[in-house]
Amino acid sequence: MNWGFKIVISFLAFMAIIISMVVICMRQDVSLVAPDYYKQEIAYQSHIDKQKNAILAADKMEFTYNKGDEQFSLVSKEYAEGELHLYRPSDATKDVKVPFIVNSGEQATITSKGLEKGLWKAKLTWQKGEKTYYLEKTVVI
Repeated sequence: MNWGFKIVISFLAFMAIIISMVVICMRQDVSLVAPDYYKQEIAYQSHIDKQKNAILAADKMEFTYNKGDEQFSLVSKEYAEGELHLYRPSDATKDVKVPFIVNSGEQATITSKGLEKGLWKAKLTWQKGEKTYYLEKTVVI
């Protein structure tokens, strides 16, 4: 076997590796976090304001997850209405949005039964009067 033949075999092997890498990369799912990601990015300042409202609120929403009961608990001293978005970072198709209402001094519970085990981000958005609030927690179910 001469040098020319070895160079051609090396070149063909290199091309086969590159072509297989291109095929593998083309089959990967490259979905964004949200379909309207760019629109959300433009309105990000309002998201920051919602987080500040939640931090500075005199009446803070108590938001906990009880792993034993498999449920989220929401407690507020005032009437609050909002939405709990359970976001699955590994698979956006498994996201769940649950609306809720918490009456003054009462507790609202949202079950997590039926959700796949693993890491979830619980994104809580609620409104009291004119202000909107946002709180986020990482939860392992």
